Amino acid sequence: MPPLQPHYRNLPNEVLRMIFSTLTDTYPRRPEALYNLLFVSRRVNAIAKPIFYRHVALNCGLHYFCAEDDCLGFQACLHSLARSIASASGASGALVRALNLAIPERTVADGHERWLGETLELLLPHLPNLRKLTAFYVGAAEWPTTHLSLLPYPAKLMVLTVNIVHDYPAFLEFLRACPLLECLYVDAVEDKNGVLPETIPPDVIPRLRAVCCSPDFLYFCILAGRHIEHVNTLSDIPFAVYGNHPDMDALAAPMALVRSLAVDGSMSLEDILRAKVIAPYSHVEFLAVGIEDTIGVGDAQTMGELWSKELRYIYLQCEGCVPDHDTVAEAFLVAMPSLVILDVEIYRKGACRVSPRCTRYLRGNPREKNTGISFVFPTCYDFQEPLWVEEVEDLVNHRLKGIAGEPPSQDS
Repeated sequence: MPPLQPHYRNLPNEVLRMIFSTLTDTYPRRPEALYNLLFVSRRVNAIAKPIFYRHVALNCGLHYFCAEDDCLGFQACLHSLARSIASASGASGALVRALNLAIPERTVADGHERWLGETLELLLPHLPNLRKLTAFYVGAAEWPTTHLSLLPYPAKLMVLTVNIVHDYPAFLEFLRACPLLECLYVDAVEDKNGVLPETIPPDVIPRLRAVCCSPDFLYFCILAGRHIEHVNTLSDIPFAVYGNHPDMDALAAPMALVRSLAVDGSMSLEDILRAKVIAPYSHVEFLAVGIEDTIGVGDAQTMGELWSKELRYIYLQCEGCVPDHDTVAEAFLVAMPSLVILDVEIYRKGACRVSPRCTRYLRGNPREKNTGISFVFPTCYDFQEPLWVEEVEDLVNHRLKGIAGEPPSQDS
């Protein structure tokens, strides 16, 4: 019997499924490749279709600056998706596990918002197995409070991302229907009068373990009475205002339970060194923060005195330059005995087209330094679970084994 010729038809379905799955492992995702596979053959369609619908992501570039033609193209794609799922008698919709709609709001002409609402009314009721929902920059009058209730089984939802909620009572009622929700990413929540709620009751979404939102909403609405492991917040609002708020003392216990903290944006060195900004996260192990000022050896020593004594990883994003940064990095490793890895990203102010300088410092005897590496600030732009913590933890544990003289595992 002659050997099989190299052709995809000779591969078993399991191998093809593994190959097709790699098309969703890159960011940004490449749904057009999976879409093209749907028309190759019936066999390939049967394998690719569940992968294609598993994570549906419709994005329209930058939310604020995309052109009107881009917005119209987005609408056409969304309408086509809604019709396809609705006309399949629920078969395709049942495959969808994650829906990401990064919708351009500010360039959409008047009247399009009503069309968007009608499209969502056609789409959402046909997603019975949805686990992750992202809807960003949708008109506040139409989303999310009026359309979240269209989901047939919100109890299965595990990750929810919205921007600004203007109807807190309706939003709270929806959250009560999501007992399995683990990750909540939201800019702000207020009632119809623009008033912030005092707190989201702890018995609502009891399994919540990761949050991403602005400091005011985060501190006073979510953390109280909860055990939150992962926090991603923003530095756009002055931390000094909330760091000195009298109610912060009541949040000392839940802040001390946070395991990873990422602060998007750049804070001044003065804010960084304030005792009530980062220090309350007294048991944090993974920290990512941006600093807009020059850091010296004395600053590193002060951070070592104020910050968690359990820090194992720090991602430090700096503007401008850090004079004698090797010495500063050594000061961090000396001041923080638990620190295993220090990643430093330095970029020039106003030079957005210049690649940042990335350096990784590794604890050991002797110390190790790696400049042939490139990494990015671990943010929640993809609005999924904080996987950067798991990846960094594996890296830290592998490094600790090397320091202890243990042979690394095969998986490492």
